[in-house]
Amino acid sequence: MKRAILNYQKGIMFILALITVGLTYQSCEEVDMTDRQTLKDLVIDYPCKEVCLVAGQHMQVGTVIVSQDGDDIHVTYNVTESGVYLTEIHLDIFADLDQFDAAKKLSGGGAIPGKFEFKKSWKASAMMTSYTVVVPKEYIDEIAPNADCFYIASHAALSNGETAWGGFCTETDKGVSLSDAMQFPGNNWGVYFEFCLDECLTTVDFTYAWEDLMKDGADGNDGDYNDLVIKSDVLRSQDMLVISIYASARGASYDHAFKIKIPKTGIADALTGGINGHADIEEDGDYYIITVFASTKAVLPAENEAPYPFVANTLPTDTDCEPHANAIITILTDENFDFDPDFPYEPFITVHPGTTNAYDLNIWELQANLADGSTWIDEEGKEHPNGIIIPYNWQWPYEKTYIGEAYAGFTSITDGWNPNWADNLTDATKVFDLICE
Repeated sequence: MKRAILNYQKGIMFILALITVGLTYQSCEEVDMTDRQTLKDLVIDYPCKEVCLVAGQHMQVGTVIVSQDGDDIHVTYNVTESGVYLTEIHLDIFADLDQFDAAKKLSGGGAIPGKFEFKKSWKASAMMTSYTVVVPKEYIDEIAPNADCFYIASHAALSNGETAWGGFCTETDKGVSLSDAMQFPGNNWGVYFEFCLDECLTTVDFTYAWEDLMKDGADGNDGDYNDLVIKSDVLRSQDMLVISIYASARGASYDHAFKIKIPKTGIADALTGGINGHADIEEDGDYYIITVFASTKAVLPAENEAPYPFVANTLPTDTDCEPHANAIITILTDENFDFDPDFPYEPFITVHPGTTNAYDLNIWELQANLADGSTWIDEEGKEHPNGIIIPYNWQWPYEKTYIGEAYAGFTSITDGWNPNWADNLTDATKVFDLICE
């Protein structure tokens, strides 16, 4: 059966839910997770929106699919009707009908496809069934500056002599109906549809790293910032947040639990399936605290006996990215969820989890009030952050190597924090020489 109205967001959310339930609902320490990069590629390549390609007002001959590539928009015509091919396509975007009319792309008979911005033609012998129009960011900014939504007019001429328009349709006993579609004014049946940028999944990348001693125990911190290294993809749709976690290194003798804190507002009840893929979850006032890895020693066991029998992927003798640990957290959200791509959740670690000596260490730069960020003091009395946020593909220092020896721009808080310190690796011989992802 032909699907009259399709929105791939629902499909991808269902797929992600299946992946999550099947692979991550158990304790993270016990599950061999699916590869996080494969999941990321699946989501990013998935279309944002799909509407019908309708010929002669009632015959669905294919689909028009909208996807996003960076800041550009891709609009793909797909003809699925046997023996029917594209001979011409005409496509344009507009902010409102008055703008389209002022550009002389409307008449008393409706839209004028020949005046559309994007056009292409083929001979019927080419048997063209699919074509993608790239709408560059520059054109979008020109037509709909600072707009989150705009309209798409997609027209096609077909090898069977019919013309077709892309729009929302519903199935009827006599084919499909465009009664719910947006119709151009005038004596015509041409239609268009609205597209909003937030219909596409957005992705942001982070890496977090810690020194795991508190301020009053700082004489033991060596400043290599490899006690725990966590990489994270955050994928956002209209109704779901997908957090992909990759634990890549542990250079500490202490155990940790890796956790994230996120506001409850706009999140479905965690106790009834609103959050999946966690090792544990608890409520903390207006927040949920999600334990992703209950024990970093369990998920990142040491492979080397000497000289540091407790580390993983932090020695020059380590020649691969094993061990590592993956987790995927899916969170169902609604319109009340406040998504900040720069701070989608608050990551932190609990050192000595499950003991009376446990304490939490957060990411200093992500705190609204920097005075509340976790810091430690070196032997010279200078203050440093316990947790740092760095570029996604980051090479961390080897064991017992002060981070400033590899990244000369790294400074203490006392000397004036340089937020761009990681832009320049000054000594590649002092960092783990593989990119683990």
